[in-house]
Amino acid sequence: MSLRAVQREYDALAGRYDQRWAGYVAASTALAVARVSLAPAQRLLDVGCGTGVLLERLRAHDPDAQYVGVDATPGMLARAHARLGSDVLLIEASGEALPLPDQSVHAVVSTSALHYMADAPRALREMHRVLAPGGTLVLVDWCADFVAMRALDLVLRVVDRAHERTRTTAQVRGLAAGANFEHIHVSRHAIDRFWGLFVLTARATA
Repeated sequence: MSLRAVQREYDALAGRYDQRWAGYVAASTALAVARVSLAPAQRLLDVGCGTGVLLERLRAHDPDAQYVGVDATPGMLARAHARLGSDVLLIEASGEALPLPDQSVHAVVSTSALHYMADAPRALREMHRVLAPGGTLVLVDWCADFVAMRALDLVLRVVDRAHERTRTTAQVRGLAAGANFEHIHVSRHAIDRFWGLFVLTARATA
């Protein structure tokens, strides 16, 4: 997978992304929001924040926390800026090289982004690096435990240069364990008749 391919694909989609994928985005972000609770002044990072829908919903849920989003696509970030305003820090960056100091956030969330990352182990290590000890990780993405998602993965590996890999619950658990996360829990969720997702929650070790 080429980072440039991801940027080209999502720059082209940015203007119509929210409307085209409204139902999917609502369901997938709801799974993440339900697993995040922040105290006032705690800081959350959204990796692959896209147009900012998840950050907007998290901010409504915990308005006194601080929010940061990173995304590799300028067009998606422009939409996020328009949605969120200047009080949310948005940075153009890859998930495999997060531009934040060590132990600088209390929660990391990422929805529908892992399957685009060429070096997922590195991305998980980066998420662990920026989390404070005991901080929360929440990942939501396509789940290859579902037959439809395995079929989609096979097709996209051929026709979509931006797509990298769809993982099973066992594989994503292994990624988190390999990045030194603990208290790992992974569950499967069918959000409609086609889309099947996993939700992983974990804690950063000291």
